[in-house]
Amino acid sequence: MTEGGPQGPVGAQDSGRPSGEATRTEAPLLALASVSKVYGSGEARVDALREVDLAVWGGDYVAIMGQSGSGKSTLMHILGCLDVPTSGTYRLAGTDVSRLSEAELAEVRNRQVGFVFQQFHLLPRISASRNVELPLVYGGLHPRAVRRERARQALESVGLEDRMGHKPTELSGGQQQRVAIARALVTDPDILLADEPTGNLASDQADDLLSIFDAVHDAGRTVVLITHDPDVAQRARRQVRIRDGQIVSDITSRP
Repeated sequence: MTEGGPQGPVGAQDSGRPSGEATRTEAPLLALASVSKVYGSGEARVDALREVDLAVWGGDYVAIMGQSGSGKSTLMHILGCLDVPTSGTYRLAGTDVSRLSEAELAEVRNRQVGFVFQQFHLLPRISASRNVELPLVYGGLHPRAVRRERARQALESVGLEDRMGHKPTELSGGQQQRVAIARALVTDPDILLADEPTGNLASDQADDLLSIFDAVHDAGRTVVLITHDPDVAQRARRQVRIRDGQIVSDITSRP
């Protein structure tokens, strides 16, 4: 992870590498090995993930596809350190996150992962700029002038430099999601993790938003999209399909 503002406006399952992908010598940024996640017990037991192996390298653009109940949201929570596996290991940038304390996990989430959700999760009574500043506030970045400049850069990167003072209720759905992307990028995270980011948008707004993810990836950022929409998944260079808690395909569609 680098200092400063955000960057730009942004295989065979056994090997953990998508089919057709050349052998890589560097370690993956995200690495899941035999990861399972179980909720409940007895008759209420749900095996949300089952022995999942997955590797994502720095600079990858990956879409994780699956229908409701497939396990993709559970996988997203583990990748984003919002949850931990029941068994198996998950390493983020070489660190086994299962060994981290709650405070350490919170720091990882704040500094290494940028989140974009289907629901925008913006605070309605403060401006777009202040919403974007929030991760910097939680991370203890001072002074305020530095936070404001970082927020300005992030909003400029998603084309909203003229909406900095507007509250979320004064913005369209597409603009609100752009604010959410700027908020995700403002800490300069290693990975941008987006869960159904176009789910609440009209098709024209969705296409504009996906262009931002394309630009973020083109600038060198690692992007992982969680989606059930094949059209959204096709924007990524690699599509991973999950069904019943297991990865059933992992294909690189373009270089």
